[in-house]
Amino acid sequence: MSQDITTSIQRVETSETCQPLYPATRKQLFILGLFPFSEAIAWTTIFPYIYSMVGSFSSSSSPSSSDNTPIYAGLMVSVFTFGEFIMAPQWARISDKIGRKSTLLIGTLGAVFSAVLFGLSRSLAWAIVARTCAGLLNPNLGVVGTFVGELVPRSQQAKGFSVVPFLRSFGTILGPVIGGYLAEPVTKYPLLFPPNTMWDKYPFLLPNLVVVIFLLGSGMIGFFFLDEVHPKFRAQIDIGRRLVRSFSNIFKGRAWNDQIMGYAAVESDGPSVELIQISSSELDDSEFEQSKTSLPPAFSGQVMLQILSSAILGFMKIATLAIIPIFLATPLGSPQTRTPVATRNILSIEGGFGLDTTNTSNVLLSQAFATILSQILAIPAIISRMGALHSYRMILVLLCFTFVLMPFSAELPTWAGMPAILLALWIYALGNGLATTASAILITNTAPSTVHLAKINGASASLGCLARTLGPAVSGALYRWGLQIGFIGLPFWSLSAIMGVGLGVSFLLRDYP
Repeated sequence: MSQDITTSIQRVETSETCQPLYPATRKQLFILGLFPFSEAIAWTTIFPYIYSMVGSFSSSSSPSSSDNTPIYAGLMVSVFTFGEFIMAPQWARISDKIGRKSTLLIGTLGAVFSAVLFGLSRSLAWAIVARTCAGLLNPNLGVVGTFVGELVPRSQQAKGFSVVPFLRSFGTILGPVIGGYLAEPVTKYPLLFPPNTMWDKYPFLLPNLVVVIFLLGSGMIGFFFLDEVHPKFRAQIDIGRRLVRSFSNIFKGRAWNDQIMGYAAVESDGPSVELIQISSSELDDSEFEQSKTSLPPAFSGQVMLQILSSAILGFMKIATLAIIPIFLATPLGSPQTRTPVATRNILSIEGGFGLDTTNTSNVLLSQAFATILSQILAIPAIISRMGALHSYRMILVLLCFTFVLMPFSAELPTWAGMPAILLALWIYALGNGLATTASAILITNTAPSTVHLAKINGASASLGCLARTLGPAVSGALYRWGLQIGFIGLPFWSLSAIMGVGLGVSFLLRDYP
């Protein structure tokens, strides 16, 4: 009997997530998505040149060497996520005290500072400090998810939770292009950037300056057009929105201060009941705090399982991001130094693809295109048809097999190896996007109340950041070890095993509190 009830609930929840987004909701999600869009540009910009950047530090007092490059490249990623791990719960609390919008704007200024500092790095220590600052000053991971959960009704989740990942994916398209084509401009464009100039002294500054432009642009758009969704701050005066309405009044022939008000309520083209979680927010501070104390605890057993599952997914994502560019850049190895195929173990893989920064950027660019196309064409349709939970389990199975087979692409002839690695990366792009979107929906659906979303997403972001901190360190160390013993596939197969653990955890999850 209970199984029939559970099945009926899942069917209803699956059908409820198929409704289209209201235009006003879509507009706010697009503006909100500009923050992770610019963050994704800043995040992925470094991957095409991280191998060269760490290698360039070897000429200074830094101890980096060619053998340790995977370790230090992974460290660049780990310190960023470690900074997020430390500050994620604090940012969640800050967003509850000052509002979601203000927190995101503060994070944008922190990202600008960190990008400039990283571009000016001339040593490994300086670069690590810059990446750590970027992680400490980044509130997006938890706050953006909370914002979406408070804005999007359950009936619109399949599409609503895909808008922000779509824009983040678009940022991952531009990021590798900016990093791959603008890093070391003196070498690539000597006529435009002559030697013995600041571009020669700071070869990785130019892509970071472009990143700053995107960060400031998204911050300005958010300042003027993003509405607050936190129940306690919706009635407060928003300077940016007030200026927009004032200028709009002038162009419409009205007085400058005509109908000036606080945060505008998110408009709806559908029934008001659909927006009950955000329209019932006219609470003063005492009412808001009283409503929180009358609710069940935030961290139920199911919520804890969802957070654990999300952390495993985060570990996999960042561990993969850390080793894929290194795998693409690892030299093939000459036929004279490679072990003859006849005497090699079937699992022995001794080299990568030997790509330069531009070609590595092109490969990552194709993966980003696959990610954004899947967000548009595949992920909302799959989740609407199968439901978030079943989609999540299915894609984890596919990712397990993908990681097992991915390193063997380096052993194929060039005409077959490159299409093989591209196909594997495209499958991973679809799988990671689908798993991330489904996990965000599941966390929102299992929360005892939307009032707890900031706390739950903050905890999820914190544990996820710890997992992301360990990911590059573990995969980088495994890659180095595999390179030394002639088994480059070692980190990929290890990731497949960890994904298997995540698959096991997924069978303990459900799609309701």
